[in-house]
Amino acid sequence: MSYELPDVVTYEWGQDATFGTATVTHEIVGPRGKVGFVRDISIDVTTLLVGTTSVPEICVGLTSGDVTFGRYCLGTTATLAYATLGMRSASDELITGNPPRSLSDYAPTRTSFTTGPRILLDGAPLGTLGSIAGGTATTVNPLGKIPAGPFTVTNVISGAASVCRVFVKEGTHNLVVGQTVQVTNVAGATGANVRTTISALSTDRSGLGNSWMELTGTTFGGTYTSGGLINLVAIVSCQAGSGSSAGGGFVRVKVQWVGVNNP
Repeated sequence: MSYELPDVVTYEWGQDATFGTATVTHEIVGPRGKVGFVRDISIDVTTLLVGTTSVPEICVGLTSGDVTFGRYCLGTTATLAYATLGMRSASDELITGNPPRSLSDYAPTRTSFTTGPRILLDGAPLGTLGSIAGGTATTVNPLGKIPAGPFTVTNVISGAASVCRVFVKEGTHNLVVGQTVQVTNVAGATGANVRTTISALSTDRSGLGNSWMELTGTTFGGTYTSGGLINLVAIVSCQAGSGSSAGGGFVRVKVQWVGVNNP
């Protein structure tokens, strides 16, 4: 087995000028076979951030609003957002710990997720069982890290309430209910090629053709014949503030991908 130097990728999206009033989401799919560490979250503020009940924030997690992999609340207090234009980076704040790096100078107050520090970076060192606080980090393996993918589909049948039940070769021990996945290239079975969340997982999660996941909102049809890959999707959600809220800008997330060499 050989290892290559880690891939460090900065994901950048076009100007989210108004996410301070309406949540905007983006997606990250990592390189094959590598786990990801969120090393930095930054924003070039182009529209002044305002939040009178809770401030806007940038989350990286399993679904919109989840902070399993990273978080950056954009304010000096839970109700006072950054009021100047220009670049803000989580790694430039008065963070503590290395790794993981975090900052708990105030408690976030956003309705959908209010616990944990306002800045979370790094997950945990590769090969450890440590994790960042907050979100659903304690239910994900590897803890606090974007899991490696993709998974290879071996069969698709009708599951509970006729949703697609997808069997995978590698086992499902790195997955959790509610995680976002992208299924592609399944032949024969209809309804399985979707981007959705996992609604259920098998109790046998070791692989060997016995592990499966069920796909939220799908309807199974046809007969599986061949193919299929499942990529794990990390969701970057630019969460709106609340109260008299506004603001936004160019969002960037830096991820370090570590794993075996897959040329």
